[in-house]
Amino acid sequence: MNANQPAGGFSLAYCTNIWNHYQAPVCTEFSKSLGNDAFNLCLFEPVHEERRQLGWGNDIPDYRWIKGPPTSKNDFERLNQIVCNADVAVLGACPQKVQAARAATGKLTFIMSERLWKQPFAWWRMLNPRYARGVRRYKQVANLTNVHYLPIGAYAAGDARRIKAYGDRMWTWAYFADVTPHPPSPRTNTPINILWVGRMLDWKRVDLLLKAVARVCNQPAFGRLDMVGTGSEKARLQKLARNLSLNTKCFFHEPVSPDRIREFMRQADVYVLPSNRYEGWGVVANEAMSEGAVLVANDQAGAAPVLIEHGRTGFLFPDGDVGRLSAILQTVLADAALREKISYAAWQEMQRLWNPRVGAERLVGLCRGLLGLAPMPEYHGGPCCLLK
Repeated sequence: MNANQPAGGFSLAYCTNIWNHYQAPVCTEFSKSLGNDAFNLCLFEPVHEERRQLGWGNDIPDYRWIKGPPTSKNDFERLNQIVCNADVAVLGACPQKVQAARAATGKLTFIMSERLWKQPFAWWRMLNPRYARGVRRYKQVANLTNVHYLPIGAYAAGDARRIKAYGDRMWTWAYFADVTPHPPSPRTNTPINILWVGRMLDWKRVDLLLKAVARVCNQPAFGRLDMVGTGSEKARLQKLARNLSLNTKCFFHEPVSPDRIREFMRQADVYVLPSNRYEGWGVVANEAMSEGAVLVANDQAGAAPVLIEHGRTGFLFPDGDVGRLSAILQTVLADAALREKISYAAWQEMQRLWNPRVGAERLVGLCRGLLGLAPMPEYHGGPCCLLK
C-alpha cells in the first residue's frame, strides 16, 4: 500500500440528510477503520425543528470527517463532488440528483433506506402515472450493476423486490446505537417500570400502550409508565390516560437529550415500541435492548423482527392487538426470572451483532470484497448478510 492510499484501501462517503445521534456511532467507527482523510459523512440539511424539539440540539460536532450541510449553491456542488469522487458511496436521505450523479460514475454505490411502501397497499399508487414515473426513475438508478441496496428494517427488501429493483445486490443494514459495555444488572425487584420515548404521532400508536397498561396496572408488580416526548397527539394521549384512570400511574415528561434518554432506559424494566408499519426502523429498540430493558414491540415496526427473537431477546405482538400486548405485559410483570433472562439475552445480541463496531467492520469488509481488495466475506446473521 502506498503512502497516499487509505488505511482500508478505499475512501467512503456516507450520506444522509441531517446530523443525528444514531448515525454518529457507526460513522465514528468508519473514521477509525478507514482514517479521517478517507471517510466523510456528508450532510445535506440542517437539523429539523421537530427534531430540535425532541432534544437533539443544533450543534454538529467538530469532526474533520463531517461535511455540510451546505448553505449555498457552491457548498452543495462541493459536497456533491465529495460524493462523486469517493471510491465507495453510501447514499441515505439525500437529493435525488446526488444519487443519480453518483450512480452515473460507475463506482461502487450503496443506497440505504427504510421500506419504500409505508402506507398499506401503497403499491396501488403505481396506477398514478406521475407516481409510476417516479418509480421508473428510481429503478433506473437502482438497477445499475454498480448500485447495491442496504435495506433498513425487516420489510425494506421485500418492497424493493416488489418493484424489481436491485436484483441480488441486497445486504442487510440497520441503524446502530452504542451498546452499554457491561451486562445489565439483575432487575428482580418490584415495582416494575415501563417506558416509552419518542414523537407523539398517530402512527406511533401510543394509545395501544395506554390501553394495555390500563389492563395490567393493578397487578402487584406494576410500578409506573413513563412517557417521554412531545407531538401533535400529546393532548389526546393525556386525555386518554385520564379517561383510563391512569392519573397516578402514567407520567408524561418533556423531551430530553439523547444521553438522558439512555438514563431513562437504564432505569426502566420494560420498553414498549407500539409503532405501526410507518416506523421504518425505530432506533429506540436498539437503545432499550442495549440498556437491558425488556423490549415488547409491534411486529410491523422495521427493527422489531430483525432484533427480536420472540421469547428469547424480546417479545412481538400483532399490529393493533391490545389484548396480545396486555397479555405479554402481564407475563413479563409476573415473572422476574423471565425478565432477567430476556434482558441479558437482548444485551448479548446487541454486543454480538447489532452494534456500531460490527456494522462498520462488516460494511468495510463487504466493500473490500466487492472492490476486489480482499476475498468476499460471508456473514450469517446480522449486518451485511446477502439477501437472497
